[in-house]
Amino acid sequence: MRQTFSRDDEEQLIVGIERNVERLVGYLLKEDSRQVFAITGMGGLGKTTLARKVFNHETIKSHYPGLAWVCISQQFERKCVWQTILRQLWPECDVSKMMEDELQEKIVRVLETQKALIVIDDIWREEDWDLIKPVFLPKKGWKVLLTSRNEEVALHADRQCVNFRPECLTSEESWDLFQRIAFPIKDTAEFKIEEDMKEIGIEMLKHCGGLPLAIKVLGGMLRKKYTLQQWKTIHENIKAPIVRGTGFDDRNVNKEVYDVLYLSFEELPAYLKHCFLYLASFPEDYEILVEKLSYYWAAEGILRPRYYDGASIRVVADICIEELVKRNMVISKRDVDTSRFETLQLHDMMREFCLRKAEEENLVQTIDISTANSKSPCKSRRLALKGWRLESLINVDTEVKNPSLRTLLLDGQWKVTSLFFTRHKLMRVLDLSYVEFEGGKVPSSIGKLIHLRYLSLYEAHVTQLPSSMRNLKKLLYLNLVISSSEVYMPDILKEMQELTFLYLPYGLHDKTNLELGNLVNLETLEYFSTKHGRVTDLQGMTRLIDLSIFIRDERYTMETLSSSLSKLSHLERLSIYNTNKFYTRTNDDEDGFVWDFVNLKQLDLNIYMPRLPDAQHFPSHLTTIYLKWCRLKEDPMPILEKLLHLKEITLGERSFCGRRMVCSRSGFPQLQKLGFYRLKEWEEWIVEEGSMPLLHTLQIYSCPKLKEIPDFPSHLITIRLEWCRLKEDPMPILEKLLHLKEISFGYQSFCGRRMVCSRDGFPQLQNLRFEGLEEWEEWIVEEGSMPLLHTLGIHSCPRFKELPDGLRSITSLKSLKMEKGWEKRLFKGGEDYYKVQHIPFVQFSYY
Repeated sequence: MRQTFSRDDEEQLIVGIERNVERLVGYLLKEDSRQVFAITGMGGLGKTTLARKVFNHETIKSHYPGLAWVCISQQFERKCVWQTILRQLWPECDVSKMMEDELQEKIVRVLETQKALIVIDDIWREEDWDLIKPVFLPKKGWKVLLTSRNEEVALHADRQCVNFRPECLTSEESWDLFQRIAFPIKDTAEFKIEEDMKEIGIEMLKHCGGLPLAIKVLGGMLRKKYTLQQWKTIHENIKAPIVRGTGFDDRNVNKEVYDVLYLSFEELPAYLKHCFLYLASFPEDYEILVEKLSYYWAAEGILRPRYYDGASIRVVADICIEELVKRNMVISKRDVDTSRFETLQLHDMMREFCLRKAEEENLVQTIDISTANSKSPCKSRRLALKGWRLESLINVDTEVKNPSLRTLLLDGQWKVTSLFFTRHKLMRVLDLSYVEFEGGKVPSSIGKLIHLRYLSLYEAHVTQLPSSMRNLKKLLYLNLVISSSEVYMPDILKEMQELTFLYLPYGLHDKTNLELGNLVNLETLEYFSTKHGRVTDLQGMTRLIDLSIFIRDERYTMETLSSSLSKLSHLERLSIYNTNKFYTRTNDDEDGFVWDFVNLKQLDLNIYMPRLPDAQHFPSHLTTIYLKWCRLKEDPMPILEKLLHLKEITLGERSFCGRRMVCSRSGFPQLQKLGFYRLKEWEEWIVEEGSMPLLHTLQIYSCPKLKEIPDFPSHLITIRLEWCRLKEDPMPILEKLLHLKEISFGYQSFCGRRMVCSRDGFPQLQNLRFEGLEEWEEWIVEEGSMPLLHTLGIHSCPRFKELPDGLRSITSLKSLKMEKGWEKRLFKGGEDYYKVQHIPFVQFSYY
């Protein structure tokens, strides 16, 4: 199975799809007996893109209260598919521990009462449908939309299936899409499209067969080629029979299209070819974490030619990824806050090419040994083995027998013995996440892997590390976030001077003492503890970008810590944790806190700090700040609002112990997200007009003394309240927020008796939820209120006995979720039936 994520960057590159979207939406809105619909066609046609556009269509979202999207790989597990479906149809339901029979029962029950659309993307075989279909009982309110290369799958699912075959792009649409990519500065003073180039471009597009993927890849290949001769050369290469003899025999893919993909690969620089082919190491439809991938590349030596000017591994990796993205060879997702690449994914057709080419060059092999038809490991020097959910642990020694192995990536339930390390002394990359060792002890023979540059023991079952690990002097990456609560770790790190990434264990044995002063190349250091290492060792780590520190020694003051960190000018994220009062010597004097990190973006402080330092003591470009257990006595807002780049603030548990906060006029000009959690003494909050003009998300949780909510900034979109115990009706204030789309009243957020939603209030509100309001009795909804309300949920409000008459006038309401016990009033013939009879989906549950 696979996961799907948004690809907003691609929206501007979608051409010629709208007519197909509207036709398919029309089919799905018809009230008839047909329940299975399909989009079929060859790879690269844009089936998933079309399905996604339909899935996100506003009309579809209004028509179907229940929506679920699940992607199927060639090797999938039914349980995972059903978990994914139920998790989306019933978000409050914990599916992680459910067995298949329980999952099936609950999905069937939901589909009995809920009109739902389930998209099953990229299903390959008829037997795959047979495996998952038991949850889809006939003559219910659900519809399924399949995407597949195999038309027979759709007909097997339902002989009455509406099989939708997307049209390939016309020549005009193909050219439109192509030029958006190939000519990014089209029609500007810097560049003009020559008529001769256009003619050659149109000829090359004929090889793409109107398939969007091939057109995008061709455009990406030509985007930096500006001369007519370069275009002619590419054209001649496309016409040449370059893939003859590669064993390509997929009847669902146009061979000329495959030629375009092949040529796009051949046009890559050598270092990018290796970067691209390395992606064959990952399972089908896998979300590849860029941070991990960048260190795989570095450990293999792939990034070395690009490692220049002291740039970090992540920066160099991002340069490579940017090139692959621009050539449309990978699908990327960026971090919203940092704009860095977060994950990568390969289009199915591109992955097939990647696998075939990697196998042809004997570069890497990926095997799922839990499937019966898996091939035995070959002589490839890079091997990725998957083996999850088997009845017993698998011994790596029985599956891996190539002494020349350089890379092994394990995913699953594996057991590793001393013999494995003895036999594979040439290893460079070794990912042992989740593995088990006999007695919880990593064998001392691991010290023989002197060429190792990447080692992950993430969540491995380990209680003791051997002293022989000090021999791993070439390590760049070491992840020791181990599952055990306490790990014995000798002083093994001081000779690993090439380390750039180090995650230490959460819990270390009391006698552990680590010397880290020599690790001057570190870029990431997580879970450093002053109990097991000297904070002065950090002074020389001037390349650090990410750092988290646990203060577990009362000898340290903020001044001592500041001095040790003062030279870390490249820091972008800093987290400091302390459960004791380590700020002792400067409890009432913030002068010890001077951190002028020019690049710091995120600061997490979980420390005792009764007084917040003045704004000039904070890094000037902070975008995110998280405070917890600070026990601030004075209002922090007058200081924080002077940090002009702040976009997100979280005041966590006991971060503020005062009574009153004020956000002044013109304060927080960039703030977008604000959260308050477990502030037990906080009573009053004043927000002056003009404060926080960009705030769109607010969460208040467990602030029991907060008496009332203030007039919020007008652009607020989402509000979530819980355990606030508001006494006054909040609706008169909230309904003035003209952009508000979602409100959630959680447990004890309101302790009053009555709420009123007045005429013309909440003009944009779409989702409204009440839960755990034990004192609430009456709700009045005036006609004209909440005209766009789509979803309403009411649960665990024992004194609330009658729905408001005003619900009748909210024609946009599509989903009402009530707790068990309301059936008699709301079913046909019940006292309140006339209030809800226009709502397509009314559900009753215990949650």
